[in-house]
Amino acid sequence: MVSAALLELERYDWEQFRCGCGKSAAHIPETFRRLLAAKSPEDAVGYRFDGHLEIQSMLFEAAVPAVSVILAALTEEPARFARSHFLVTLLFLVSGESHSSEMEAGREDLGEECCEKARDGLWEIYREAVSGDTENALDILEVIEDDGLRLAHFRTALQDRLAKQQRKKRPI
Repeated sequence: MVSAALLELERYDWEQFRCGCGKSAAHIPETFRRLLAAKSPEDAVGYRFDGHLEIQSMLFEAAVPAVSVILAALTEEPARFARSHFLVTLLFLVSGESHSSEMEAGREDLGEECCEKARDGLWEIYREAVSGDTENALDILEVIEDDGLRLAHFRTALQDRLAKQQRKKRPI
């Protein structure tokens, strides 16, 4: 089966991008492949993006192309835990800013670059808000959406859905 996320992943020369672990981002495609193929969390143990694309929302160069791959992954049906990891990672990337090492290398606007890429998938994030992880999707939209009236309309329309999801997350 052809995968949009894997095809998007192949478009980039990951070796050329800096990574938060101090190496090139050549290992990032394997993390995407593992998460996309995983059927359970155990299948993806050790494969995460934190510490690589970002460290506490301080972004590294590999974050920008990763946004496009994440958006492509969201058009597919990854396992629930993987989808959640993609969304949380996307939230960190669009909310982040360039790590000091990236600023020294002349990449001062990685956060805005990530937002621009994420806007390419705006309606995929809205789809997630209405049919998936409402809270994380709305948080992402809060950062990337330029049309405040549209976002307010969706936020109002999704209030009950959001409240229901938040109740499910609370410990009993």
